[in-house]
Amino acid sequence: MIREETATPDKFLMNSVSPLRTEDWRPPAPALRSNLAIGLRILFQRSPDLLQTLPRDCYTKDIITVPVGRRPVFIVNHPETIRRILTEDRASYPKSDLMVSALSPLLGDGVLIASGELWEHDRQMLEPAFMHMRLAHMFPDMREAVHDFVERLQLLETDAVVDLESELTHVTADIMLRTIFSKPIGAARAEAVFEAFSSFQKNSPQFQLQHVLASDPRKPALPSAELMRDASILRDLLAEMLDERLRLNSQGEVFVDFAQAVIDARDAEGLPFSREKVIDQLAVFFLAGHETTASSLSWTFFMLSQQPQVLGKLRDEIRDVLADRPFEFDDFKSLSFVRDVFRESLRLYPPAAFLTRRALHEDKFGRLKVPADSFIVISPWLIHRHQAYWPHADRFIPSRFDVNGSAPVPGTYLPFGLGPRACTGATIAQLEASLILCEVLRRFSFIPLNAASVFPVSRVSVRPSDGIRCRVEKIDSG
Repeated sequence: MIREETATPDKFLMNSVSPLRTEDWRPPAPALRSNLAIGLRILFQRSPDLLQTLPRDCYTKDIITVPVGRRPVFIVNHPETIRRILTEDRASYPKSDLMVSALSPLLGDGVLIASGELWEHDRQMLEPAFMHMRLAHMFPDMREAVHDFVERLQLLETDAVVDLESELTHVTADIMLRTIFSKPIGAARAEAVFEAFSSFQKNSPQFQLQHVLASDPRKPALPSAELMRDASILRDLLAEMLDERLRLNSQGEVFVDFAQAVIDARDAEGLPFSREKVIDQLAVFFLAGHETTASSLSWTFFMLSQQPQVLGKLRDEIRDVLADRPFEFDDFKSLSFVRDVFRESLRLYPPAAFLTRRALHEDKFGRLKVPADSFIVISPWLIHRHQAYWPHADRFIPSRFDVNGSAPVPGTYLPFGLGPRACTGATIAQLEASLILCEVLRRFSFIPLNAASVFPVSRVSVRPSDGIRCRVEKIDSG
């Protein structure tokens, strides 16, 4: 049953968690404010970030209706309704027109934003390519990229200052390009990817309040010239590498990687993807495989820098499991606290703050009538911080995911989505993150220089508004 009143905070709690002594610290997030205070903020603050427009009710109630805008807007926090929208009734709730128009310049008709029969057709064609995304198959390329990342950090001058997001974008993009194309990314390309993605996220209309309220499914807004420019930079990178691969194929060279599997994919009639559709699919997996992990790791390293007790416990586990040897694939299963830390980071700073859908038909959420074309918002940011489902919801408590505790209520933890359309790279991201955390943290510390001003904003992923500038300290192995 859907409740429209405030949820009871004790009803669906996970395992009872006693916060650590250091957890008077609240990770950066907007303060919980009343509807009136949020209304005044929207009125007097030009183009506030969406995370700052969410009143306290969004963190306590099941369904929130937005009384302004061109069409009805429903923010859904009810776990059973979330599961229905994203799983058994997903055909009635395709990805929203605003999301599609925002991402299509980059992803084209890729499987992330395709819907209906097109999604079913392309998903089946891509099944053989998914075999190349198996963890054991990817791990050697992943470890080689992280080794090169560690080597770059070792060459930095003492107390060098770096942009944490840029560095993590470099290593995660390197991992994905090695997986997709069997070749590393160069420094120039890595910088171009970071700059283009940063600009693309700022120019995306889906994360700007005025665009959300003015959106009309019958008249989707055209993408801006800036958004098209940023998308072109990223697609041109993939197109350049794809054309090089096709040239080598024509000369008889054979490759076994994700790109080749997409090139070789055939549908039931024996037809391949067109060149543009290959780029679409490669763009989806490049985006999903590097951007979300880089963003989540940025927040993980930042929170660890502010919580020395948690960082110390993490390093103790890394030392106990790995000693002085390199991270091996089977170590992933043994590093339980490393995984818990990353899962908690994904809870507080999910890669995508908002999953938006469009209601194709009239429906009901409990007693609430949902007109056709309503804009439906399922927010991992909100459900992960909902006071009815998470004790100390806005605090960094990795122990809440301890194996001896209760599992999250189904539908309340969805950093990678839910159901058939969930991100296929979830386990890849967790292995990738564990490897990077282990190999970096036993050699270096990142000391933020702008910790007081670090604050989240919602883009394609949840990012720090002004980046995280860090001094890199090398740890004496002795």
